[in-house]
Amino acid sequence: MLNFLFAKNKVGFIDGTIQKPEEKSSNYMSWMRCDAMVKGWMTTDIEKNIRGSVKYANTTSEIWVDLQERFGKECAPRAYELKQYLTNTHQEGMSICTYYTKLRGVWDEMQSVSPAPRCTCNKCDCDIGKRLNEAKEKEKLYEYLMGLNGEFSTIRTQILSMKPTPTLGTSYHFVTEDEQQRTISANKRTTTDSTTFQAFTPSHRENFSTQQ
Repeated sequence: MLNFLFAKNKVGFIDGTIQKPEEKSSNYMSWMRCDAMVKGWMTTDIEKNIRGSVKYANTTSEIWVDLQERFGKECAPRAYELKQYLTNTHQEGMSICTYYTKLRGVWDEMQSVSPAPRCTCNKCDCDIGKRLNEAKEKEKLYEYLMGLNGEFSTIRTQILSMKPTPTLGTSYHFVTEDEQQRTISANKRTTTDSTTFQAFTPSHRENFSTQQ
């Protein structure tokens, strides 16, 4: 939502930098129309079970403050629930792309409800920041590899044996390539088996002649 409002040049309505003018001001009605428009964007994007609790807010900034109070702070119970969900998430019948996308959604929410520690330089380009980022990246990599189907055990072992350990994105690429090769091989086997079966299946006439 912040990215969307930034692109529309309307972030000022939620952070208070574009303040509501006095009713007698010539800009009052223009401000009210813009604020109503932003409020409409926000309430449309909010889940239905939450929407009812903010629909009576007078301004967009009131909605934003309310949502920040409820959902913008660290939430230990939800973080625990997400961590447990990650532990129990496996590829099973999903494609690699679907499985990875599912994990990314959980990781993003985890970062929202329980932000990881950051270095004090606020740039994360110092040694401490780099080590923190590498640790987070490796933890995601291990969670991703742990949930893969057994058929990917070979490529998983190869990834873990590499020095240095590849990034999560690179590892995802390796596994998808392995998946594509398996799909191609499976299709070739299916085509070969089908051709072989047709070659050795007697025609109806030949079968009839044999019975005679």
